[in-house]
Amino acid sequence: MREFTQADLEPAVLEATVEGHTVRIEALPRMGANLISLQVDGREFMHFDRERLMAPEPHMTGCFHMFPTPCRLTQSRYSFEGRDIVQRKRGEIVNIHGVIRDEEFEVSTSGRAMTATLDFDESHPIHEGFPFPGRVTIKYTAVARGLEVSFSYENKGKANAPAGYGIHPFWQIPGDRADVSVKLPADNRLEQDDPVSQLPTGGLVPVAGTKYDLRDYVSLADLFIDDVFYPRHPGANAEVAFTKDGLRMKLAASENMKHLICYSPEGRPFVCVENLTCAPDAPNVYAKGFKEVSGLSIVPPGGKLEAKVRYVVDDL
Repeated sequence: MREFTQADLEPAVLEATVEGHTVRIEALPRMGANLISLQVDGREFMHFDRERLMAPEPHMTGCFHMFPTPCRLTQSRYSFEGRDIVQRKRGEIVNIHGVIRDEEFEVSTSGRAMTATLDFDESHPIHEGFPFPGRVTIKYTAVARGLEVSFSYENKGKANAPAGYGIHPFWQIPGDRADVSVKLPADNRLEQDDPVSQLPTGGLVPVAGTKYDLRDYVSLADLFIDDVFYPRHPGANAEVAFTKDGLRMKLAASENMKHLICYSPEGRPFVCVENLTCAPDAPNVYAKGFKEVSGLSIVPPGGKLEAKVRYVVDDL
């Protein structure tokens, strides 16, 4: 990632009242339209760490967007339709979370919505690592007790584009980990090649009878994992429950977001529960023959990859 400045931290703000509930968000136009605050009726649900972002080795928090290769990518490269593609930007290798999260978006607000757009062609730094010109649009819309996030990539090039999208929220743990639980409605997790690289092999491992069975609420008290779950049960939502407060955050995603990630590191005041349209390393998993598990979208010229998720607060 590039080095950030204080100017990058100046947010765009949207506040709206919907059905008697106040929703307020802040996003960073110069930093991938990263959502750094989501407040519902005055309560903050996002964890955003400015100090870690401005550190010599920056770490992004808040809720950022991963495109076209969510999470890790084997040796930062893949082959697609006869082309060998190295994912880099401004001459530097990018091996995790895609290429848009530190780019500048055009942002506008109207009514209950904030829209962020990024157009890129052969002259844009993104094109170096993703040579498929297009437009990325991210739209935040306030809804009753929550927020709808919609994403689209329009392929404006002349070739098929291999693409995936993921959204990476850091949900705030307001106090004791034991008072927060997660639920991920999926029967399997993706097999990893090793614990260090965490790259998927394409195989599936059933969660039944293991610590990874999160199909019903599991407390974060002793849950320290970083794993991908697949496939999400049709129509079912992942959830983060704040049991002490009698609240839960429901993650209602479009049906093409079949992959889920739970990242719950020890000693940190957040848990990440993420929705994705594809697996980590999706182009390489696809090339190995695991096309369905990869979730990779092949976007034709003039076509779009679209995804949507709603973050809505509900009473337990």
